[in-house]
Amino acid sequence: MTTTTTIIRTMIVDDEVLARQNVEALLRPDPDIQIVAQCGNGPQALEAIKQQQPDLLFLDVQMPGISGFEVLAKLPPAALPQVVFVTAHDQFALQAFEVHAVDYVLKPFNRARFTDALSRAKSAVRNRDQHDLSKRFDDIMGALQRLKARGATAEGLAAARPHEDDRRLFIRCDGEIHMLSPDDILWIESDGDYVRLHSTDKSRFVRMSLQKMMERLDPKNFVRIHRSTIVNLRHMKKTGPALYGEYSVELTNGMKLRVSRTFVHELKAHL
Repeated sequence: MTTTTTIIRTMIVDDEVLARQNVEALLRPDPDIQIVAQCGNGPQALEAIKQQQPDLLFLDVQMPGISGFEVLAKLPPAALPQVVFVTAHDQFALQAFEVHAVDYVLKPFNRARFTDALSRAKSAVRNRDQHDLSKRFDDIMGALQRLKARGATAEGLAAARPHEDDRRLFIRCDGEIHMLSPDDILWIESDGDYVRLHSTDKSRFVRMSLQKMMERLDPKNFVRIHRSTIVNLRHMKKTGPALYGEYSVELTNGMKLRVSRTFVHELKAHL
């Protein structure tokens, strides 16, 4: 399947016509890209992939008939193209990384985000190692089996969630999916319709309520100490009384946080 020219044979698969047209409009100006087919569902995609042998596939996750993951699983290893998932569903990022997708682009996206994904995809096509194809196929089959084990179908993928043993946190931030270890989170604070995740490397804005974020974290390590603050006990250095019956928490990085009287007992229960 390795191309002998600079032209990258590309397919677009999405059940939404406007979504396909949007991707097409962004790809057309690129002289390295040749769009060889567009498909609206999984069965059409399988047939077109076998006929066209694309180098690159822009693929939706949730489609009628069979899902994007099932499309990949039904292909022989030698026919596997590089894949960029383009989807409105952020909960499948873990599976996308497991099947070695080049990128995972969330709808709606802007031109800059798509251009970045396309640049990565072109590099992946040109640097592809044929010896990795068998491993990619095995990983695709494994990811699909885990999805099916949790009751995920082509029409019901939205109900799937990462395995409980997987502690990685996937968050949607700046139009991208970021993988973050919970151990790296210091504290979290609400900011309007967003939460601000303060981690060991940087702070990130995530469009999510503080309660929803709390539901995604291990309650043994993450404790709410204020109506607008969650703290990671692994990074707590010390705690003690402050003014007016409140407490304060000092983190390992020196940050001091207020513990409101409402949540003092919850904090003490974890100490």
